[in-house]
Amino acid sequence: MRKAFLIISVVALLLALFSCTNPSFEPRNEIKDLTSLPEIKPNGFNILFGELKDGEYTEGRILVGYNDRKEVDKIVKAVNGKIVLEIPEIKVVSIKLNNMTVKQAYDKIKTLKLSGIRYVEPSYKRELIKPTVVKPNPEMFKIGKPGLNNTRNYGEELSNELWGLEALGITTTLWEEASGTGVIVAVVDTGVDGTHPDLQGQVIGGYRPAFDEELPAGTDSSFGGAHGTHVAGTIAAKKDGKGIVGVAPGAKIMPIVIFDDPALVGGNGYVGDDFVAAGIVWAVDHGAKVMNHSWGGRGYSYTMKEAFDYALKNGVVMVVSAGNNTSDSHHQYPAGYPGVVQVAALEYYGGTFRVASFSSRSDGVSVGAPGVAILSTVPGVASLGYEGHNPNVPVTNGGTYDYYQGTSMAAPHVTGAVAVLLQKFPNAKPWQIRKLLENTAYDFNNNGWDHDTGYGLVKLNTALEGSLPTAGGVEEFQVVVTDAYEEWGVPTVFVSLMRDNGSCYFAKTGLDGIARFPHIDEGTYKIIVGGPDHWDRALAPYGGESQPGAYAISWRMEEERQAAFDNFDVSQENPELTVNFSSTFKVKFDTDLTGVRFPEFVIVDPALRGIYGRYKYQKGREYDISYLSGPVALGIQTLLPAQSDILIQGTVTINGYEIPVRGVLKQGTTWVIMDEYGGLNLNTPSDPLYIWWTVFGME
Repeated sequence: MRKAFLIISVVALLLALFSCTNPSFEPRNEIKDLTSLPEIKPNGFNILFGELKDGEYTEGRILVGYNDRKEVDKIVKAVNGKIVLEIPEIKVVSIKLNNMTVKQAYDKIKTLKLSGIRYVEPSYKRELIKPTVVKPNPEMFKIGKPGLNNTRNYGEELSNELWGLEALGITTTLWEEASGTGVIVAVVDTGVDGTHPDLQGQVIGGYRPAFDEELPAGTDSSFGGAHGTHVAGTIAAKKDGKGIVGVAPGAKIMPIVIFDDPALVGGNGYVGDDFVAAGIVWAVDHGAKVMNHSWGGRGYSYTMKEAFDYALKNGVVMVVSAGNNTSDSHHQYPAGYPGVVQVAALEYYGGTFRVASFSSRSDGVSVGAPGVAILSTVPGVASLGYEGHNPNVPVTNGGTYDYYQGTSMAAPHVTGAVAVLLQKFPNAKPWQIRKLLENTAYDFNNNGWDHDTGYGLVKLNTALEGSLPTAGGVEEFQVVVTDAYEEWGVPTVFVSLMRDNGSCYFAKTGLDGIARFPHIDEGTYKIIVGGPDHWDRALAPYGGESQPGAYAISWRMEEERQAAFDNFDVSQENPELTVNFSSTFKVKFDTDLTGVRFPEFVIVDPALRGIYGRYKYQKGREYDISYLSGPVALGIQTLLPAQSDILIQGTVTINGYEIPVRGVLKQGTTWVIMDEYGGLNLNTPSDPLYIWWTVFGME
């Protein structure tokens, strides 16, 4: 079992090894070769630990996913922590640490006997997908300048500047059919200035999760800055003949503040993955039907994945910005979670469109939308989130406006379009809305789907005229990865669902070995399953990223397993794929121990709490222990202490790869654990920690 490393005395170790029994265990036929039968049974891992990479997470708290809530209390006591947040809908608790780092908390938790805990992870750092504020330039506002001034009059004072609406095919008559009326849009961002003249009456009650505070309708909640107010204006600024108008002027904005006042929450104002998850759950439970996410960062959070899955399972469309990283970005979240509508930024160029230079490319981009020089609402001078405004924008309506550009501005165009579609199709599933947008997008570069623009520019007029797809999607597809005997799920396995056009969905397995893909397209996929990823680690005890991690599921690339399915049919009738990993695992020793009394090759629990089995030591013999499934350590034990230091060397052949191993049985000792780094002598606690082996049994 996946317990803490225990560096203990010889006496204590021997007591642990020889007193640990499991009378219910019936050994497999393959292990009758042992000189004595195994005393305990290898198995999988009982807690999944989130990665700890320098600079990518926040100190001071841990997030615990549980199946048994009572087990959480053991963790709280062990780390001397305090529960600051509970999200029972997704079975997650956030614990504030008291004078303890996340690494130290991990170490403490590893010593506990726990069951019913799915994972322990940090809160990863995220950022607003920060837009560029377009510099004042009177030339850019001249009527007729291509790309910035549309030719349609939406009846607003700044109609000429709303080129994004024209690009989406919006007309005033379109809104007569649907304008988002009755649809609640959650803006998961900084807060929103509900007192802005163009947003008055448009902002309903919201939530400030970091303070568990419900926000009254129509108030200024622009904690954290202007970003959320700009996003909100693009979505739903009202049609009143003044200022601007949003894509869905009939919709209502629900502010969910996840970038709060930095002076109160620290850092850049990000409240943490735990409070974001709480905000998402609150929005779902209070009626949101579509959410806008113009933010992201590295770090695969199981908490956030479960929150997104919760929203999708409840029929909420999740729109996310692709990011402003220019190059291909495959590991940014939440953009990388399956089931979302990932949006690239486009600009008008020479009579047509092209992807904006800053827009991230990705194999998960769904569609593109206007993201350059987008005029929208920003908080007023007296508002909480005021950050200045463009003085070249005509003063009108008693409110302030500014031009921003970025994928943060592209996503709300699509979010507004979704709100309009949801008025017409109120019972639509998330996959149906995404597929309708993709099917009716304008493929202006005639590339079909591509990494830059997805299926092309969203065309709301065409989508609204179309019919909702009734086939072509699956509400949840899952890949289940187990060992050869289907006794334990394999965590941290990467699963990619690839289509012929190059687009891809991606997810990772949790402690149960399941990778979930909610609301994806039906179709024929190439499914690639690989892992457990040897780079997916919590700690690196040897002082650098190049060394194996203390809580890695798999420490070596050679232990990873792969499987590929070239033409797998994903459909409502075929919603699951089970993959059984297997391993070959052989050991041979090169050292002559003739002068040593009764040497034995011993297979040990990695936590040094018991023996799986023992063989009589023979130089040159190949021990085939491929029957084992789970984490194991390899040791040599002698009856009497060694008379001098003995370097024991050998070779592990795992999955066809040969890895030299060694360990020093030191004078006066009877035990040594062997690995490629020199192993661990159990009588000398100052030695470095050893590396176990992860295997999956025989087919």
